[in-house]
Amino acid sequence: MSTERMIQKSTQFIDKCVELNFVSAQDAEMLRKPIGKEGHVVAQDALQRGLLAPSDIEIVQSLLRPLEVVPGYEILDFVGRGGMGVVYRARQLNLERVVALKTVLVSSVGDSNTAARFELEAKALARLQHPNIVQALNFGKHEGRFYFAMEFISGPSCEQLVASGFGLPKSQVWQIVRQVASGLLHASRQGLIHRDIKPANLLLMPAPEGSLAATVNNGIVKIADFGLAMFTDHAQQDNRLTTADKIIGSPAFMSPEQFSGGELDYRADMYSLGATAWNLLFGEIPFKGSSIGALYKQKQNPSEIAQNLPTTLTDSQWRLLMGLLDPDRERRPSSYEMLIDAIDQLDAGETTSQTAEFSLGDIVVNVPAISEEPTVERDRETEEQSSPANLPTAEYPKRTSWESVSGVAKGKIGVGETQGKPSLLRPSAEAKKSGSVRGSWNRRVAFGLVALFALFVLVGGIKWGRRPTRGPRELNRVISNEPLYDGKSLTGWRVDGSMDGAWNTVEAPDSSEAIACTDNTGAITRRLPKTDFFRVSLFVWVQDGGGVVDIDFANDFALQADVRGTLRIDAGEAILGTKNGDYDEVSVYNRVPLPPRFSERYHVVYIERQKTDWYVFLEQDLIGTIPISQLPESSAIRVVVHGSDLEAGSESAGGSDVVPRVFFSDFQLSKLAEEVSADEPE
Repeated sequence: MSTERMIQKSTQFIDKCVELNFVSAQDAEMLRKPIGKEGHVVAQDALQRGLLAPSDIEIVQSLLRPLEVVPGYEILDFVGRGGMGVVYRARQLNLERVVALKTVLVSSVGDSNTAARFELEAKALARLQHPNIVQALNFGKHEGRFYFAMEFISGPSCEQLVASGFGLPKSQVWQIVRQVASGLLHASRQGLIHRDIKPANLLLMPAPEGSLAATVNNGIVKIADFGLAMFTDHAQQDNRLTTADKIIGSPAFMSPEQFSGGELDYRADMYSLGATAWNLLFGEIPFKGSSIGALYKQKQNPSEIAQNLPTTLTDSQWRLLMGLLDPDRERRPSSYEMLIDAIDQLDAGETTSQTAEFSLGDIVVNVPAISEEPTVERDRETEEQSSPANLPTAEYPKRTSWESVSGVAKGKIGVGETQGKPSLLRPSAEAKKSGSVRGSWNRRVAFGLVALFALFVLVGGIKWGRRPTRGPRELNRVISNEPLYDGKSLTGWRVDGSMDGAWNTVEAPDSSEAIACTDNTGAITRRLPKTDFFRVSLFVWVQDGGGVVDIDFANDFALQADVRGTLRIDAGEAILGTKNGDYDEVSVYNRVPLPPRFSERYHVVYIERQKTDWYVFLEQDLIGTIPISQLPESSAIRVVVHGSDLEAGSESAGGSDVVPRVFFSDFQLSKLAEEVSADEPE
């Protein structure tokens, strides 16, 4: 290829990346500088710098050669991507019609499990002919890439309708639920369970002229994404495409029985439809646990989530909704026919009962309005965690007030008789007769209280004086999610030559896949996509003997000596501060004790970039904040292990003969925005 042609193709590649918001304008200029140099490949350069993932590169290349991806189809636009593949808007050339073309990424085809699921989705949809299910059109394989052509739905998803955090009109919601139930009834009669019903997989299209379905404000509902579908006749599939200790689905919406990996039937989808109905009615998902264990615990007591919801339901609506969300599938509607009949009998004009009435309240939604893609999650032991909606607010713990100081003083003085002596708060009769004694006593008490208060202020000043003034934690609404770890490889990690030590994907003690260092010390970096305000969440498991573990942020880590923020887990403490190198000492901002039995399970860490400060949480407990002004503007995450006692054993980690003691998993980036008031346009 001539130099001119190579420069042209490289420039087109970068321009398309910018158009898709895969790279920033600043990063694009950095990629343009070496164009034209001998041996330089812009896609490889972007991958090595951590600016693009392999899936990003494939999307860009597909859009730049639209007629070469799948024979007989022309790629028009990029629509989206999920856990298994990419969806494009494409033109079927021989019939000149627009279709949705889904392809399995080349980087994933090597996984036979992924390819099998993709083929299963095509076969599952091919069996279904229903107005509320996306229609399958074609399936095949070309040059190692599976493709699947489907009916293209131009309308929004139900997820997009509630992305602002506000619910839909009740009559519209129940019409949507009825249509989905109708489609699932058809699927169940064909022996299929969807297993991933959620708002993102429910698409809307205009109803045909004159159709009764026009009573639904946004038209006809189409169920999409049968990628996790399961045949109830196990002889017809290979079989589950999963193992007994894995969970498949979207945890916030899936039924409790899906967590255990046991036998499933159509009532699993019915539960997910109930969770979806809740999301559409109230603008938020019903269960917001930050881990599998927390979610499972919440799902066992669904009545506890009906607090301060921003709408009211009639008796019949409330009974139907909670019936769908019953953790015991035997108490859910016994058939889709019964569910449809119950919806048809709902009386929109029924008087709202006291038990069904919810007071208005401001709901802080820390769970994405745009929910996570289907993932393979671990089956963890139930964890004693509260909902992420209860994450600490922007205020520091209050300093001791005058009232609390007075309370302490009273507690020390005592009320009533003590050891047979008159209480100081009950002066003797002589004292009662003497105004001077009473006045002297009052002055002494007042002086003591003032002195005690001054002591508290002094101690408080020492304790809190070192903490920088922080800005408010205003950004709570999650508008999108992006996984930072694919659960099976180090794709997107090890960039800029910044990996130290040997790292690999290994099996954690709970049989999940995790990232771990197989050396005594090591560090590895993951660049973050360009965004202003975000939350990085990750799970970390530090077993006994794991040594010191750091989770570093606010740096690109290309220059090891640059200052960075860090959360250090060491010697029974979580320490927030800054440091200048992987293994340096930490300048402490705050420190808190670790929860009991910390080494026995995974724990979730949240790192948020708010408007003026970085906020760091362990589980739902605020560790502290660091002003953004005190850290670099660069954005990446780096995990560091130093001093781990690696255990010799028969299990190996990527060919090593040692078993790591520290595991990282479930990395995710969530873009944050301010809550939108009902009176304001989004």
